Amino acid sequence: MNRSGRSLGAALAAVFATALPFAEGVFKNGLLEVLLLLPVAWLLVATRTREYALRSVLVMTSLCLALTLFDLLLRPVIGDRLHYSPMNLHQRRLPALPMLGRWDAGVSFSGETYGDLAAMTGEPSYREPRHVEFRTDAKGFRNDPLRLPLTAIALGDSFTAGVGVTQAKTWASVLEQRLGWSVYNLSYPGGPYEQYLNFSIETRDLPVTPGMHLIWTLYTGNDLDDTGGDTWDLDALPWQKGLSAALVDYRTFRSRSPLRQAWDSIRSRWGGISHDVVVRSLPDGRPILFYGPQEVWGRRGRAEVERHHNFAKLQTTLRAMEETVARLGIRTTIIILPTKGEVYRWLLNPDSPEGPASSGFAEAVLAVCRRMSLTCLDSRAYLESEAKRMFHRSQELLWWRDDTHFNDLGHEVLAAFVMRSVAGTELR
Repeated sequence: MNRSGRSLGAALAAVFATALPFAEGVFKNGLLEVLLLLPVAWLLVATRTREYALRSVLVMTSLCLALTLFDLLLRPVIGDRLHYSPMNLHQRRLPALPMLGRWDAGVSFSGETYGDLAAMTGEPSYREPRHVEFRTDAKGFRNDPLRLPLTAIALGDSFTAGVGVTQAKTWASVLEQRLGWSVYNLSYPGGPYEQYLNFSIETRDLPVTPGMHLIWTLYTGNDLDDTGGDTWDLDALPWQKGLSAALVDYRTFRSRSPLRQAWDSIRSRWGGISHDVVVRSLPDGRPILFYGPQEVWGRRGRAEVERHHNFAKLQTTLRAMEETVARLGIRTTIIILPTKGEVYRWLLNPDSPEGPASSGFAEAVLAVCRRMSLTCLDSRAYLESEAKRMFHRSQELLWWRDDTHFNDLGHEVLAAFVMRSVAGTELR
């Protein structure tokens, strides 16, 4: 082969090799591909420096091939070690409707995890390790095998999904154990709009019967941060199939590149995400962490909430849910969950004056529900009372110290609130 043919062959091989890290997901920035192709351009135009250009192209080709192979080999080895929670590792977009998320179907994880706030800071001393069992059903929701007849559906975000606690300790599971109910947990991280869509879509296949319960939790800390969508009619949603749906799965594959995830984790810390974490100390010196952006919502008044540009969408979502549950004949209770700082104000802001009994978000949502035929309850006063009682009794908390989410005891207390309010039964 002459020198020109050799150079052309090397250039074609390099173009293919540089595309592989992008296909694998290691690289995402197209500008990087341009930089990787510069040695190829040099080779194609070089005359006296062709040998040097050829060597640089061969080195770059070898590096790209090695990087791609290394990333592929790392996937089954360290994929789960790159995340503090299995719920992060197994998240994916729904191929038929990418605006919604699911977990991988049939997941069975058992291992040690720690909190989201400790993960943001990257500080090991803040971690509160715990053992978690995490299992998903065929639809990608956090459920064990379904028992019929179905008594209730639990709907919400990461709080009701039980981020940070083991499968049997979520408040939905506690209801099952204490009342003998069969509860399907339809919760997944996201806002009220996504929750409404998940409920409306999945109840087409679930054994829903008139008179059963829907317990829907809304979260003060970020539900109005979610912009949601503009279509509440299921038939008008941008459904996908065929190649479009397959590309959603492929993007999920790319997003799970171990090298890319490790780099993103490092970059997020450089970007200052940990600056949003507020660290306080318990009386015994242990750290307790709060997430600043969520705590801002706990201090906003009702008028400010109602002026927010996403509040009108929330009202539309509540109206759409009212119509859906009325058609299905389901008894519905909405429960508003407070932020960690609302319940532990005496730890987050010990010098601040006593605030109102309910957040502005809770007051605004309660007002909307009163105008509709929806039962809505604010759990803050109950959780705050129980939090003080239990801390003074035994120094126990309802939240993980290193997390924005409830711990085992918090789920048990919330289950008691649900049982008292919805089932008319005290937790014994």
